[in-house]
Amino acid sequence: MHIASNSSSSGATSSEADSITHYTDADYIRVIRPLLPKETFQRKPSSVLYFLCWFALVVASIFLARSITNPVLLVLVSLLYGHSIAGLSVFGHNLSHGAVLPQGLLKDCLEVISWSLNLIPRTMWIHVHNQTHHPYAGTLKDPDRPWLDFEETWLRKVYSLVFYPQGFKQFPWLFNPIQMIHFVSYISRNIIGVFWTEKSTYHFVPYQKPYTQKERLAVLGELGIIIALQVFLFVSLGCDFRKYCFIGILPPLFASSFLMVYIKTNHFLNPVTLENDSLTATTSVVVHPIFNLLHSNFSYHTEHHLFSSMHSDYYPLVSQLLKQHFPEQYNQIPIGEAWKRLCKRSTFATLTSSQK
Repeated sequence: MHIASNSSSSGATSSEADSITHYTDADYIRVIRPLLPKETFQRKPSSVLYFLCWFALVVASIFLARSITNPVLLVLVSLLYGHSIAGLSVFGHNLSHGAVLPQGLLKDCLEVISWSLNLIPRTMWIHVHNQTHHPYAGTLKDPDRPWLDFEETWLRKVYSLVFYPQGFKQFPWLFNPIQMIHFVSYISRNIIGVFWTEKSTYHFVPYQKPYTQKERLAVLGELGIIIALQVFLFVSLGCDFRKYCFIGILPPLFASSFLMVYIKTNHFLNPVTLENDSLTATTSVVVHPIFNLLHSNFSYHTEHHLFSSMHSDYYPLVSQLLKQHFPEQYNQIPIGEAWKRLCKRSTFATLTSSQK
């Protein structure tokens, strides 16, 4: 096992932060939380309007596709549908963390709809993202991390070359567009992982927390809902397979591309460490305000990891406080710069012994 050292002096300006030599999420939260107004920790049921808008665009896309035969226009409708379901996944992300509605039937139904239209079983998402990725982000137990140099196998190398951003020494200008549909393969591999043995799953998933039998049954039921929705979509398009390709097959690929613009920058610029530290493990990116409005501040990823149940409307405020109190630990860069760095990373990551 190769462990690289990655130590530097801390840069916190708060007197409390200055007294700490090894930061944890609890340290960041202890400094930042008292400075936030009370409303930042209250749910925002009004953001269900985002769901209604995105779902309305999904329905409108289906009706448009029914009446259109021109392939160019169908591609544009496919893009609209793809961006709309990507918007639903961002809403579902907020919803599943409890930032919108309390536990109850309405929350469950909206989650199932948001995730199912993205071909994602709700129970699997909660298991992988909420229960495993968040507590262990950027560590060996993070299911979303890249593979490490000592974990290299031919299968992992092929997967990484196809779906992960990286630099190619002989072709520095080369950009691999297939990596933008990684969300589709990510969901597929995790669905397979639900039903495979833990040992077999490690061939294509960096880490997996074991599923219970109850979870597996729930995922089966949710896969049934996903299939039923796809059948309904096919029938609503007049059983026209050509149109179904534009509305049922292409949109998840487009949705993946929209989401990967953000998701690749969330953690792939950051080291894999032995202990969870959200400021070391995540990067926030700067985008145009219109994209923050459309995508519910999805660009503020470090803030989300510190306060996952906080509604994303308040992430800019957290960002300002992190800049003030933890300027050296906080990673926020323009999205263009983030992608320049991504296109220079190695195929495999290196385990790092300590934080920034």
